[in-house]
Amino acid sequence: MAVHLEGGRDFWHRVLLSGGSTTLPRWTHAPAAGVATHEEPVPEEVAAGLRRRASELAVPLTTLLLAAHARVLAALSGEREVTAGYVAAPGDPVLPCRLDTAPESWRGLVAEVHGVESALREHGGYPVEALRRETGLPGPSYETVFDSSGEGGVGTAPAATRSACGPEPAEQAVLVVGAAHAPGRLVLRLRYRTEALDPDSARRIAGYHCTALALLAADPDAAHHPQSLLSAEEVHFQLEELAGPRRDLPDRRAHELFEERVRMHPQAVAVVHGARSWTYREVNERANRLGRALLARGLRSEDPVAVVTERTPEWLTAVLAVFKAGGVYLPIEPHFPAGRIAATLERARCRLVLTTADSTATLEPAAATLPGTTVLCLDTALAEQTDGRDLGVAVAGDQLAYIYFTSGSTGTPKGAMCEHAGMLNHLRAKIDDLGVTDSAVVAQIAPQCFDISLWQLVSALLVGGRTLLVEQDVILDAERFLDRIVEGRVSVLQVVPSYLEVVMTCLERRPRALPDLRCVSVTGEPLKKELTERWFAAQPDIPLVNAYGLTETSDDTNHEVMHGVPRQERVPLGRPIANVHVYVVDEHLRPVPLGAPGEIVFSGVCVGRGYVNDPERTAAAFLDDPHRPGRRLYRSGDHGRWLPDGKLEFLGRRDTQVKIRGFRIEIGEIENTLLRVPGVRDGAVVVTDRGDRGKHLVAFYSGPQELDPERLREQLGASLPGYMVPPVFQWRESLPLTANGKTDRKALTALATELADLADAGGTGEGYAVPATPTEHRLATAWAEVLGVPQDRVGRMDHFFDRGGTSLAAVRLAIALDRAVSLKDVTRCPVLADLAALVDERSGQTPAGPPAGEGGPLGARAAGIAGGVLLQTLSRPADSRAGALVCIPPAGGNAVNFLPLAQALPGGGPAVHAVELPGHDPAATGAEPLAPLSEVAVQVADDIRRQGMSGVLLWGHSSGAALAVAVARLLEEAGTPARHLFIGAQLLGSATERRSAAAELEQQSDAVIAARLTAGGSGGTPAPGARQAERTAAAYRHDCVSAHHYFADLVQSPPADRLATAVTVVVAADDPYTAGAALRHRDWGVLARRVELYELTDGGHHFPRTRPLETAKAVLHATQ
Repeated sequence: MAVHLEGGRDFWHRVLLSGGSTTLPRWTHAPAAGVATHEEPVPEEVAAGLRRRASELAVPLTTLLLAAHARVLAALSGEREVTAGYVAAPGDPVLPCRLDTAPESWRGLVAEVHGVESALREHGGYPVEALRRETGLPGPSYETVFDSSGEGGVGTAPAATRSACGPEPAEQAVLVVGAAHAPGRLVLRLRYRTEALDPDSARRIAGYHCTALALLAADPDAAHHPQSLLSAEEVHFQLEELAGPRRDLPDRRAHELFEERVRMHPQAVAVVHGARSWTYREVNERANRLGRALLARGLRSEDPVAVVTERTPEWLTAVLAVFKAGGVYLPIEPHFPAGRIAATLERARCRLVLTTADSTATLEPAAATLPGTTVLCLDTALAEQTDGRDLGVAVAGDQLAYIYFTSGSTGTPKGAMCEHAGMLNHLRAKIDDLGVTDSAVVAQIAPQCFDISLWQLVSALLVGGRTLLVEQDVILDAERFLDRIVEGRVSVLQVVPSYLEVVMTCLERRPRALPDLRCVSVTGEPLKKELTERWFAAQPDIPLVNAYGLTETSDDTNHEVMHGVPRQERVPLGRPIANVHVYVVDEHLRPVPLGAPGEIVFSGVCVGRGYVNDPERTAAAFLDDPHRPGRRLYRSGDHGRWLPDGKLEFLGRRDTQVKIRGFRIEIGEIENTLLRVPGVRDGAVVVTDRGDRGKHLVAFYSGPQELDPERLREQLGASLPGYMVPPVFQWRESLPLTANGKTDRKALTALATELADLADAGGTGEGYAVPATPTEHRLATAWAEVLGVPQDRVGRMDHFFDRGGTSLAAVRLAIALDRAVSLKDVTRCPVLADLAALVDERSGQTPAGPPAGEGGPLGARAAGIAGGVLLQTLSRPADSRAGALVCIPPAGGNAVNFLPLAQALPGGGPAVHAVELPGHDPAATGAEPLAPLSEVAVQVADDIRRQGMSGVLLWGHSSGAALAVAVARLLEEAGTPARHLFIGAQLLGSATERRSAAAELEQQSDAVIAARLTAGGSGGTPAPGARQAERTAAAYRHDCVSAHHYFADLVQSPPADRLATAVTVVVAADDPYTAGAALRHRDWGVLARRVELYELTDGGHHFPRTRPLETAKAVLHATQ
């Protein structure tokens, strides 16, 4: 007896430890609490066959019934391992029963089930509930109960059964299934909860059991997984009744419908961009002239044409020109890395590129690597072609219209090819469902590489409406964006949910009317119900449309038009649009039971042709539709299920593709790029979901030693778009593996979440100090908002930059605190307590909390405020005899630009100070003037002398080199020469080049410079709003122009006495601005007697930030 009990304990301990849960899909149109029953006779011939099979397999009939039940549960849940409750005999408790349907044949499944059932009966008397309480293990949970007692489920009502295990009582079971045995008859009896299932769904589930039993009886050696349990009636309903409505498309292409509108109202405005507007006639004539230029260069039907432009009216004419000429539109963003542009052109075998003069920075080097590629500037094409009449080139509906490249798992992007008929079908759906009319204004805001950009660009033009191209700098400032929506009288808008959240925050803070807006669509990411609640609370009369689709299916295939908050917790994807068939299938492409999870696949006119010049990946995703001969089928990899109202619900991705900020990302592409980095042995990228802070990529890698994260980001950024570069890199000696030797992604995801939580916790471990004063609490609230961490995890000794703060975050902090602090203040006083003390000091308050003291690697208030008006102390040495490094930032930059360098220099190195230039804080209140270079040089030199600095090292980066040279000359004239002068990322050039560059910059507006800095990155602090961005742009222009004139004057009139201070010119080998430095660095000899060159292997133009360790080595090399 003791042995038996011990065996029972071991058995149930394993069961409890295994856990598991199987959920039934809910399917009822009118949920109401209660219990109902359904009886389904098993056909006599099937019942007879089952008895024969039971005898043949030497198992009781209940085993076959349980095997069928397991197979039904697998179909309903989409899982191979399922859990049910099990009743062995009348009056017995419900036992947890784990069943594995992995065996291929019915015979194997019966053997598996028989073993489980025998064990349950053998150990059924063990006190499982007592063991559960003792171990604290919850054990498996179940929603179905299989009653093998022979009472058929009806007598074993959910309310009458008792559970032997699990936290929930058995009366919570959604479904009880049993069988009543009678001579010659077998009846399935189902008892179900009416809040979860309705009579039709109960009837279908009973039918699935009967079908499974019939298949088992017919051939026990058949493979059961490929066999469908669905009735012909249900299959027809799913394939036909759940499809989009049938609608005939006009036998014309999208550009031909546009041409019809041109003839109807040629003078109507077609497109607006800033202060520019073009009429239908102007757009059409330009597009026709461009189309003729393409044909003149030998463009043939379905030849790809890359369009590399900004989002301007020229872009629109280029797109239409490609369609009119019979080509295939291939969008490429002008800011993509040259390597990615070249790879895209090569994969598409594209030899013709349309561009504009201001979009060739990375295009030209990319095209140079591809012989035979023709780059045609729009101005050139328009100049040579004067005929603006329609081309009249025949374009068929099944002809390719465009290629959009999406992320690829092998490291190579995939170019999805879609046809004109699919594009037009989608455009018609957008026009109908979003209310695009001849009076509509559609906002175009999506990047060119995002497939939704196309319908935003052209849909209004098919019905006589207007397209408003919204500038990128406006989009980056939500307040200005809303202004533009109102001013531009936008009626139709589509955004990704994460951007809508930003817009909603602005509307909640400053409610306003959106009088012309008639419809807002969201796409690209799952839409959360909470966001719909916020939207309809603020704008109850404006519908919200949840749009779903994929690039491979001609963009969106489903529209859920909402006039109020949905009842479900998940916002539905809606019904398919016209002419689109959507199926939810298993791995064998057979429809799964209604409500069950499965893969979402598509058929119909929406399905594209495949991936360009990629037969292997095309064959894996684009198949012949087994249900509709002659049609293509696309496997999306998305998981979803049907809802009782005929709408689709999204459940997630089945593979490693994710969507972040609306961009579809293939994890494998990032991993393959990571593995190409020298020093990386193995790598894996996972996604953490930080709730309201969204999803983030985290890269893990192994190798001989930890690599500089900035170097990793830059190397990945050389071939990947910015949204695909992980912000976090974690080094490990080795990556965790699963039992079969594969990288354990679940373990890495859990680790990434844990590390993020630790980062959130910041100082909540040893040494954590709670904010002590009202001002400290106020600052902690602002820090939490800006840094995205819980407020209760911000301590008074926390360091803003150590907690993940950046210069941009500091600007946002200043704005959040109503300019009570500036970027300069945050740099000087990065410790919360010190910053709070500074705020109190200015307001005349006396802080009540304890003093903070020294606070981290950048010092605290005692260190930071001790400097002069312009010098900011970033670090202090352990030995004051190590000297001082005084850094001057590049154009538009700030002292904070040198934080990475300050942290990289060893404790025994020099103190690091940086100059905070007047008028350079974009978050500062008022308009602090930009001071002349000569005045700033005098003040910096005075600050250095007043602080008694000795062994001074000067670093001037890029345009900051001019101020550094001026300070060096002043110090030398005063008899206190600098020990060394570093000129970073700057060559002297000629006076003519300098004055020409200055004149060009002086002609550019703040807005133009701000847009360029935002798009291309700069040494300046990026600003969160357009006004701040333009302030940064003004500072950038001022610094550049001042430096150009200063150096031009020195070159034209070299000083009689050259600097005695030694000069080191520091450059990065991959910086295009300092190409030829091996010879050209000698030009600095006109200003200094001793000049040497120090070259970093890489790092770009702003290497003190991207390669701080290597930059620190350059400083130490020159001074030791």
